[in-house]
Amino acid sequence: MKNKLDDVRNHLVAAMEALNSEDSDPVSVKQAVDRAKAMSNVANSYIESVKVEIEAIRLADDVGLLPVSVAAPVAQDRNRGSIGVRGDR
Repeated sequence: MKNKLDDVRNHLVAAMEALNSEDSDPVSVKQAVDRAKAMSNVANSYIESVKVEIEAIRLADDVGLLPVSVAAPVAQDRNRGSIGVRGDR
């Protein structure tokens, strides 16, 4: 996996397709269900962490320091341009 949202979506859709397969024997169906449950748990954790990132971006925007990138948190003041990390003002 390349750690991109599209990759996560693709894995979840593949799990749904495996559950929907009419040609599967009962053992394969049980394995697909167990795998789907595990993927669901992991996906929920992923979603919760993304929600935290989004909330952090919203809070930064509320104070006027919207990060240029979540991966490289260099804040940018809307009125003055790039200002580096928060303590560099």
